[in-house]
Amino acid sequence: MMKKISLLSLLLLLGAESPAQHDRDTVKLSPQVRIIEREQTIPTIPRGLIQQFISQPKFINDDEIENAGYVIANANQSLLSTEGHKIYVSNLDEGTEGDQYIILRLGQTYRSPLEDEVLAQEAIYLGEAVLEIAGEPGMLNITKANREIKLGDRLLPKKQQATFYEDFHPHSPTSLENAYIIAEANETLVIGRYQVVVINKGLDEGIEIGHLLAVHKNSRQIIDHIVSEDEVTLQKQHAGTLLVYRVFDRISYALVMTSRLPISVFDQVSVP
Repeated sequence: MMKKISLLSLLLLLGAESPAQHDRDTVKLSPQVRIIEREQTIPTIPRGLIQQFISQPKFINDDEIENAGYVIANANQSLLSTEGHKIYVSNLDEGTEGDQYIILRLGQTYRSPLEDEVLAQEAIYLGEAVLEIAGEPGMLNITKANREIKLGDRLLPKKQQATFYEDFHPHSPTSLENAYIIAEANETLVIGRYQVVVINKGLDEGIEIGHLLAVHKNSRQIIDHIVSEDEVTLQKQHAGTLLVYRVFDRISYALVMTSRLPISVFDQVSVP
């Protein structure tokens, strides 16, 4: 007669561990926090966001103003000129037929907020023209006009347009002192996100394209009329951030990237 073998005995014969032995060798695991090192990076800002601001407006120095050509008449005897019109321009002594020019109008004069000193002269881009008849005066054909052109507007030889082939990689300077917003490109009273501002620092102060800067509302003083009647100085407030995208010797253009509070001319600019 075949002897019955229990399931436990069969497992032992096959070399399996008993439940008691299994319990002794079991290692219990519990959830643990796994730390993964990740490099902190600032996301790039696509150039398409600021491409429209890169080429204009620009600045013109005293020597360029003195040597620039200037519109003295319209061939059709009209006061305003536009694309397709012919204009007479003086002071193009070195021009030859076929030369291309940009047409500019003198804009804002940017001054230091700390002292009465001219930092730069804005030149507003109006359009382009080609020299058809050289001489004094020369005659040019307007090939492009963003605005109507008036007598006295200036002409400079057309140069290669500035182009950025890489996205902006924001970074910040190590230090920055006595920096302020001195103008808004469109001359609005209240400045918000994606508007262009001018700051009173440039290459001479180590400002670079891609610098990310903080904007602070200036501290102000009030009188405590509740109890003491003393003068109280309110702390500065963080108002937003700027991205520098075009730099000149003594001033720079920057785009408002964030705006927590309304930003104004003469707000202070600092390292974030």
